[in-house]
Parts: sequence; C-alpha cells; structure tokens
Amino acid sequence: MSGKFLLIGLALQLARAVQVAGGGYENGSFSATDRNSKSMNSEHNNADNCNIKDCLRCSSETIPGTEEVRTICAECKGNKKLSPLKDACLDACPAGTYETTATADRSKVCVFCHTSCAECNSDTEPTSCTACYPGYVLNIPDGPVGACIPQCTEGFGANCEPGACTANIAGSKYCSKCKTGFAPVDGMCVSMTQRTNPWCTPGEGVCAACAENYFLLFDGCYNSRTFPGNTVCTQATSGKCTQCASGQTRGNGSCLSCPVGCSKCNGGENSQTCSECLPGYYLSGSSCIECDKSNNSIQGVANCVSCIPPPDGSTGSVTCYVKIDRGDDTKKSAFPAGAIAGISVAAVVVIGGLVGFLCWWFLCKTKRTGVSSSTTALTRPTSS
Repeated sequence: MSGKFLLIGLALQLARAVQVAGGGYENGSFSATDRNSKSMNSEHNNADNCNIKDCLRCSSETIPGTEEVRTICAECKGNKKLSPLKDACLDACPAGTYETTATADRSKVCVFCHTSCAECNSDTEPTSCTACYPGYVLNIPDGPVGACIPQCTEGFGANCEPGACTANIAGSKYCSKCKTGFAPVDGMCVSMTQRTNPWCTPGEGVCAACAENYFLLFDGCYNSRTFPGNTVCTQATSGKCTQCASGQTRGNGSCLSCPVGCSKCNGGENSQTCSECLPGYYLSGSSCIECDKSNNSIQGVANCVSCIPPPDGSTGSVTCYVKIDRGDDTKKSAFPAGAIAGISVAAVVVIGGLVGFLCWWFLCKTKRTGVSSSTTALTRPTSS
C-alpha cells in the first residue's frame, strides 16, 4: 500500500507543478516571452546566411520543449542592440528590458528586467523598476527605483477624494484632488499639515504652485526627474516645465498633450502625429496602437504589453516581449512562456506515464489477489 500512495503523491505533486508553471497564479501575473537560455547548436560567422538585418554574427538554437531549431543573432553591427529574443538588431531596447555591454565581446544586448517593470535600473529584482506599464504606478519608498503596483491602490489611493483618481499620465491614473489637509505630489496625497512638504504650495486638496524641479500638472506637483513626471516634462524651473518630453514646449511652461499612447509627437494642437510610443504601444504609421490590438496590416498579440512592429513596415504580427494577465496583480510569474510550454508538455508526459503505470499496477495486483484467493479456497481443508 505504501508504494501506491507514494506514486499517487508523486502524480499530485507533478500536477501541481503543471498548474503553477502553466499560469496557476492569480490574475495580474506577468511573463516574459521565451526568455530562458537555450541550447546552442552551431555558429555561423557569415552574416549573409543569417537573414537577420544588421546581424554581424549568427548561430542556431533549439526552442525549449521542442526539437525545432531556429537561427538567432549572436552579435549586431555597429551601434545596434541585440533583442532579448536574439531575433533582431534594434535601434533601442524594447520596454521591459535594459541595455548592457556586460558580454564577452562587449557588444550591446537587451536583457529582461523583472517582468513587472517597463524600465529598470539594470537589475532583475521587482523593486528595481524605474517605469511601469499602463495601468500600473511606481511605488518608490526610498530613492529613484521601486515596484510597480496597480493604479489607485495602496498609497496612491489613500486620502484621495472619492472618484478623483483620474489624472491620466503615461496611461495610468493618479489622484487629482485629495482630502482636506492633503495635496497630490507625484500622484500621492501628501500631508500639508506638517512642514515636511517643500514641493507643493497647497490649495484646497490641490497644489497651487510647485518647487524647483517640480511642475504643476492636473493640480498636483510632479518631479521632472522621476516617473511619472519625466514622461511629461524632463526639465522644470521655478515650478514650471521648461522642456517637455514630447519635444514640444510652450512658452507658458505647459506641454501639449500628445495623442493616447504617444511619448513624442509633432504638429499643432489639433493635428498631432506620433513619432515615438509609450511602453505597451507600437508605432503604426503616425499612430501608437496598443500591443494587443491590430491596426491596418499589423496584428497585435493578446495580453502583450511590450512589443515592436514588423520590420520596415511589413505586414504580420508584432513581436511580443512581455505579456500580462490583467487583474489583481497579487502574484507575478517569473516563468517565461517558452519555459512554461516545455515544462507543461514534459510534465504531462510524465504524469501520463505514471497514470498508465498505476492502472497497470492496480490491475495486476487485483488479478494476483483474485488468483491467490481462489487457490486458497481450493486447498483449504473442510471442517469435519
């Protein structure tokens, strides 16, 4: 009997592993696409056979969980950056990654941040974020880095007037009016009753003016040097913005609003066109489109928050680097999509084998028990 329970226990443990690896976390988990290392099969120094634009040296690898081999780039030309999937040479690293030259050949490569970060401080820890995806805000207890949490929660919802978490900055919402005795600074309601807030000249639940390096936006004061303020203004003097992140600065210290999803734009107030996009968007013509939505001949990818469009404006799907299952964000998955597939397939095969073995073992045991009982009955002496 002990062997039977041991086998059942093993099967249950493997089933649990499949549930976790396959996304058994609560809603809100992030996962990077195919971010784990793969087996290297061969290397080709001749870039002409690589078919990856701007690649100096290519090689091949086996996709996890499959026997399929694909060509990848090992090093890019000039100032190009190697994508985290090693499938492209880019002008800039995509959202959710950071640039490093900590490689054997000192070439520039893009490395994944923690999957909850849109930008990070060259680290993979969840508390190393310097920017967040739309719908998330940067919780900074100390210093310039922190963790991304859902908008309007925790300190970003505390002491905010009901229904006033409406200031939309970089695709996320912040408090625009606080309860009496508080005022919004960097999207959080900060106490004005103590002389510990040099950034804001308070009004009635709002800021009337801002200190140096801060600027007034949505009746709150925002730091031009940190997220989310730096997505709107990169330099502020005497409480007014002097250099807008969009590239367009008005003489009165305010910034023109770009269309939704744009980080930089051109044109007049009523005819803005996008030239660069915020994390979670891709450029299609002169518009920024969410990574999970399709536009013209470009197909989005479901739940994708970091992507680039097909090269040279061609048709097809965006390349997705990070996915998110929007929800409570109570747990974040560190498993990449490719690894999940490989683990799940392998575990299912193992569980299938165990179930088959258990069935065979029980049948054999039943047959042996039946034969033994019959033999005993035939040879047992009858009582006189």
